[in-house]
Amino acid sequence: MASPTDERRLKVPEQAVQGEVIVVKTLARHPMEPGVRRDPKSGVIYPRFIIQSVVCRFNGAEVFRARWYSGVSENPFLSFPLRLDESGVIEVEWVDDYLKSTTRSAFIQVVDEEGREVWPVTARTPSAPA
Repeated sequence: MASPTDERRLKVPEQAVQGEVIVVKTLARHPMEPGVRRDPKSGVIYPRFIIQSVVCRFNGAEVFRARWYSGVSENPFLSFPLRLDESGVIEVEWVDDYLKSTTRSAFIQVVDEEGREVWPVTARTPSAPA
């Protein structure tokens, strides 16, 4: 069973029309401890423990990057627009202060105006032998 700090969510539509702008939504369950609070009994400062970066890749190419600091709230929600021209896998990676990385991914099917799926690979028609 995953711990609460490992819980990550990624929400994207299953299908989009070629050229459409979708909204990618993420939620990371994380305490986001800024490292400035003191324990009221002992006076010890809680160590900083935040998600420091979020990277989004589509078909392996980076399409979004965020750098987070101690001012980001607990359980941060992030959303951003993404224009899609081809079907593929979207992957979001969260990296914390201890360089622990967690990822979530999803497949998005992109179709053209006629309803045919658009793939990232384009095939050439072989030329006839001379």
